Amino acid sequence: MNKPLRVFICLLAALTVLPSCSGNDGGATETAGADAVPEAAADAAETDAPPETEPGYDPLPETDLGGRELRIYNYDDSWLSWVVNILDPEELNGDVLNDAVWNRNNQLEETLRCVISETADRNPADKLPALVKAGDAGAEIVMLYDETIVNQYLSGNLRTWDALPYVDFTEPCWSWDATRTFASGGRVYAATGDFSLAQSTRSFIMMFNKDMYANLGLGTPEDLYQTVRDGAWTLDRYLSDAEKAVLDLNGDGVMDMEDRYGCATAIKLYFGSLVSGAGIKYVDTDAEGNACFAIPGNEYALNVMSDILSRHNGNYIFRQVANTVHDGSAEGQQMFIGNHTLFQGSSMKAVSVYRDMESDIGILPFPKYSEEQTAYYALTSGGTMATLPATLPDELCADVGLLLESMCRLSRETVIPVYKETLLKSRYARDQGSADMLDIIFASALYDIGLSVIPSDTYYKYMEVFMNGTDTFSSLTQSITKMVNKQLDKLAKKD
Repeated sequence: MNKPLRVFICLLAALTVLPSCSGNDGGATETAGADAVPEAAADAAETDAPPETEPGYDPLPETDLGGRELRIYNYDDSWLSWVVNILDPEELNGDVLNDAVWNRNNQLEETLRCVISETADRNPADKLPALVKAGDAGAEIVMLYDETIVNQYLSGNLRTWDALPYVDFTEPCWSWDATRTFASGGRVYAATGDFSLAQSTRSFIMMFNKDMYANLGLGTPEDLYQTVRDGAWTLDRYLSDAEKAVLDLNGDGVMDMEDRYGCATAIKLYFGSLVSGAGIKYVDTDAEGNACFAIPGNEYALNVMSDILSRHNGNYIFRQVANTVHDGSAEGQQMFIGNHTLFQGSSMKAVSVYRDMESDIGILPFPKYSEEQTAYYALTSGGTMATLPATLPDELCADVGLLLESMCRLSRETVIPVYKETLLKSRYARDQGSADMLDIIFASALYDIGLSVIPSDTYYKYMEVFMNGTDTFSSLTQSITKMVNKQLDKLAKKD
C-alpha cells in the first residue's frame, strides 16, 4: 500500500485511544565536585534519573485530531548516511524495519485520525533560520543534527518543549539523559526517544571475536556476557583480556597491521567511549538545570583519564595510522574482519559492516571504569534530535504533544524490538547474549554537549592528549576553562 492510499484510509478511520505516558519533564542533576567519591562521580549521569519501568501508561485523552497533519522536516541520506534515519516510509517494501515504521505510522494515523508526513532535505539546519524568519518553518517537528542544535536555540529558531502537553520525559520511551542535557534552566529544547533511531544507532558499542576469545582460553562468550550482566565488565577486565590477544604473528619483531592486537579503532571513538563509560561528562547540568563545564575540580574525571592514558602505553590497540583523533576507523574494521583484533569499537549502525565476517562476533557495551559504578554508559553522539521550530503556534502544541507521545510509546513496543531483531538475524551477533547486551546499551545512552555541540573545544582536545601520550589533562583543563565557560554562559543568558 502506498502513502497516498494510506492517508486516504486513515482519514476515514474511527478513533481508538492509545495508552501513553503523560505529565512533566525530568529533573536535573548536580555535577560532582572535586571531593566527590569516585562512585558518585562515575554515576553523575544517572543521579536522580527516573526508574526504568515497563510501559503501562494511562490512556491518552480520546481526541479526534480531524485529519491533523504532523509535518516532520528531516535529513535525507545524501549526507546523514551513518545513522538509521527512517521516520515515514512511502510504502511497504518487504524490509522488516521499513515495514515496522510504516505500520507504526499507519496505526497512529488510523487511531488518531491524523496524517504523518515528512519532507527530507540534505541539511535542514542550513535552511531553518530563513524559514523561521519568513514565519513558517513548514513543519511542526524539525530534526536537527545534534552539533547544530545549541546555535539554533541561541539564535531564537527553536521553542522549548514545556509548551507540549502529554510528553513525559521521565518515562522510558524517551531518552531522559538527552533531555536533561539539551536543556537550559531546566527547559528542554531538543529531545529524542524511541520514535527515532537516528541517535540510538549512534551509540558506540564494543564487539568481540567469539572464536578468538574462546581459542585464547579466556572463557566462553556466555562467560563474558555474564560478566557484563554481573556488573563486572570493567576497564581492568577489558585490558586484561585485550593484553592476552597481543601477538607478533609473523615473528618479524615489528608490530604492524599484520599482527594481532586487543583492539584497533579511531581514537575519537575509543578514548571517548572509555571516558564516557566511566560516567564522565565534559559538560554536565548543574542544580539550576544549566550546562556547566564538568572537568575543572573533578579529581575523579582527571584521575580516570590519566589512568586510561597510562595503561595504554603498550600494544593493546593499533593506532599507528592515527595522525589525528579521527583516523583509524577503516583500518580498524579491516583488522577486525581479518582476525587481527579481539575487540573492536563501533557505532551500532556500523555493525552491518561485519555481516560477512567469517568468525562469529558478539556485542558488548564499553566497559565501566570500576565495579562501583551501578550502570554502564554508552557514548551517544552524531545523530539527529527532534526540535520545535519557533514558528510552531500555541494552538497546535496539544496535538503535536499527543502525536509525538503516541509515536514514541508505540515505537517502543513495535519498532525498537524489530530493530534489535534485525541486528541479531545476520551472521553477526546472533546469540541471546548479544540480545541482552543490546538491551543494556539501549538503556545506557549518555549525552554530552561537550561531545555533540562543542567537541572541538572539549572532547577532541582531551583525545589529543591521549593520542600524544603525555599526561597534560590538568593543564589542558586550566587552559580551556575560560573559553568553555564563555561558550556555556550563552546558554544560561538565553533564559
